[in-house]
Amino acid sequence: MAIRYWLVVQPLDRAQLMMAHGFVQVPWGPREPLEQLNESDGVILYSPRETNPDGETLRAVVGAGRVLPGEPYQAGGRGVSPWRREVEWLPEPRIAPIRPLKDMLDLTRDNRYWGEQLRDGILEITPRDFTVFEDSVRRRAPEPGTLGAVLRGRHTATEPGGLLRETGWPLGTSSDAKLLDEF
Repeated sequence: MAIRYWLVVQPLDRAQLMMAHGFVQVPWGPREPLEQLNESDGVILYSPRETNPDGETLRAVVGAGRVLPGEPYQAGGRGVSPWRREVEWLPEPRIAPIRPLKDMLDLTRDNRYWGEQLRDGILEITPRDFTVFEDSVRRRAPEPGTLGAVLRGRHTATEPGGLLRETGWPLGTSSDAKLLDEF
């Protein structure tokens, strides 16, 4: 089965809750849209507002992830019980305003009224749009110009198994730390 890509619309507060707990749900919580999602499908969270219904305008991509194996499930509790699907979200996503991306996206290019497509709360998008969105929320690597300065003498441990604080790369041996000091 081919991998598909989806854009889900949720306010920022709900999107952050979904990412923290590893699931996705569409507005109003129906099951039918989630049945379209298959394992490994890509999911993007777009937040038009910070909170619903009257929060500050945001218009930003706030998360990206992949659907995990399993079926939609209904969240328990009293009152409304929305349907959800398990998702593995990118860690520590950045909030990426959509305005700078508009000319790069098939979704928005040459479409003045692109927001009308989002009314249902879920929309299939192109693989290219998914890649642009995913890259926009991915945490950036250190700048190449500052990396050399970061590595010189600023590591957290010289013992095997230590980590470089700024990059998270493991130090394999004490000779690795010595090489860094000489770098």
